Amino acid sequence: MVGMGNKEGYLEFIFSENYKNQLDVWYRAYNISREKIELFQDFLISLYELVDETYLGPDVFESIENQRGHFSWCWDKVINNFAKEKIYFKEVGTHKEYFFNFFINAYYIIKLEGETTRIPQYFDKIFNFEHKKSRTELDMLTEVYKMLDSSLKK
Repeated sequence: MVGMGNKEGYLEFIFSENYKNQLDVWYRAYNISREKIELFQDFLISLYELVDETYLGPDVFESIENQRGHFSWCWDKVINNFAKEKIYFKEVGTHKEYFFNFFINAYYIIKLEGETTRIPQYFDKIFNFEHKKSRTELDMLTEVYKMLDSSLKK
């Protein structure tokens, strides 16, 4: 029975190595690079932080028009900030609409209901290399990655 703990540790090691190999295969299959994942995480965290820092309260953001205006202002500011670093994203496109809809559901509606958003935790799960991802999380990472990658100006 003394060797039982070693056996469990060995199996855990084998499963973690197998997971890392599968993840490497996934990233290669979808042409996903670690540097771009970090870039896209920085972009989205910057967007979230600006939206959150400039949120004026539920009375101001009750209407969809005000939400869209606020989101667009934040979006443009983040795009301009990245452009100053010589990283150029397209200003408009499906990526902007996707994230506007994401922020409507995951931020503005949650704030109107007086709840706390979980966007930072969500982005951490999706983008953090240390977090073991479910198939759904890998699918989300791949979708967001492809969308933002195609929005980079070459």
